[in-house]
Amino acid sequence: MVIHFLRENDGESVLNDLAEHIAAEENDTTVRQLSSDQRKRVYIGLYQCHLPKMDSLGVIDYDKNRGTIELQASVAQLLEYMDLDEDDREDAEERERTWAVPAVAGCVTVLVTAGAVGLGPLAAVPAATWTLLSVVGILAIVALQYTG
Repeated sequence: MVIHFLRENDGESVLNDLAEHIAAEENDTTVRQLSSDQRKRVYIGLYQCHLPKMDSLGVIDYDKNRGTIELQASVAQLLEYMDLDEDDREDAEERERTWAVPAVAGCVTVLVTAGAVGLGPLAAVPAATWTLLSVVGILAIVALQYTG
């Protein structure tokens, strides 16, 4: 809930706002209808346990004195293991695809370069085949950029 709330609020919040939001979610009510006990229970859990632990793991930057919380970039590693809503799932899938474009470009570059300099059996491959391979590689990169 901490990560989700921070992601919805530009990656930062103050402890009071976070605690109220989580307390309202946990108690299936609004922030205005929360009792002071409901607020206090969540606030103490966050203050004493959850936020310091997340800070020590590098997921957030938590300034206990100021009560500020900031989401760290390392949270991206956790997103694939979290139960995400549809928009978050799409963002995670897009990040997973980001490796594919450089991988395809790298493979095509290595193969065409190896063939062009005449390395081993690749030297026997006709120039038209290298051209075709390059075009297919470029089309694959374009397809990866525009599919989703």
